[in-house]
Amino acid sequence: MRRRFAPLAVLLLILSALIAACGGSSTADPYELLSKAMNADRDPVQVNFGMSATVDDTTMSIDPASIGVVIDEGAGSGAVHVSIAADDLGIDPADLAELGVTEDSIDLDVVWNGDAAYARSPILGTVLEMALAGTGELPSGDLTDWLRLGTAEELAGLMELLGSGAIPQVTPPPAGDAAALKQQLEAAGITLKIAGTEQRDGVEATHVTIELDVDKVLASDYADTVPADQLADVERALEEYDLEAGLWIETSNSQLVEFAVTGTSKADASEVVAIVVKIGDPDGTIETSAPTDFVELPLDALITNLMQLLGPGLLGG
Repeated sequence: MRRRFAPLAVLLLILSALIAACGGSSTADPYELLSKAMNADRDPVQVNFGMSATVDDTTMSIDPASIGVVIDEGAGSGAVHVSIAADDLGIDPADLAELGVTEDSIDLDVVWNGDAAYARSPILGTVLEMALAGTGELPSGDLTDWLRLGTAEELAGLMELLGSGAIPQVTPPPAGDAAALKQQLEAAGITLKIAGTEQRDGVEATHVTIELDVDKVLASDYADTVPADQLADVERALEEYDLEAGLWIETSNSQLVEFAVTGTSKADASEVVAIVVKIGDPDGTIETSAPTDFVELPLDALITNLMQLLGPGLLGG
């Protein structure tokens, strides 16, 4: 299932990157609505991601509550929480047990406080034991609890070593002038329309649909920001799937509360993949405080041994 949906997943990521930078109002002009949304400030913010995919009569579904991110730009901090039931991924719990997971879910928490990054997951303990076995570098303590992954300086060096570009970097259109925004979006093959007012997670929101002119999108400046191999995946996805996309903007405060996109196979209407992104204030479900008790991760030793185990492909060589 993963390989069949890979091209569409790239396309959905690109659409999400473009829309998620926007933040709503009750105006009848969707471009004015989006312009106000892009100027609406929300800090800190919580973003949750959900998805579902159906192929060959098999459905995989991940509730948005299962994956969440909190970003606090003012404090320079952030956090990630993942808790996905094995059944939702079609994974046998027995397979998870081999990775040291005794529960029936995959769990991960990451906290960044501006100075260092911390993570907690049963799987991390198993990975460390495998990667550092026989090296004498395996740290003592509970490796399934909080680990300090590294300081800001250490992690910056690691990211430079690994490189970037795995996720498309799409520059959103400028906010402020609704007329200019409309001109720029429509020139790129993106048309917005008001679909009505709806309740979304307990708030009144205006539903804005997004229509795509495929040829214009692929010839636009946005497409130029996508690496060539990923752009080829996008073109293939657009050939194979019909897309429906929309966003919901809260009428009371001009803030984006939800973005969703669904792809339906042109060859088989029962084959569907969907992604939903929900945006709101932090609700306390994601741990955002850095731990005071943790195990120090031997980052240099871990990277060295992983490179030896996995080969140069780890670094894109």
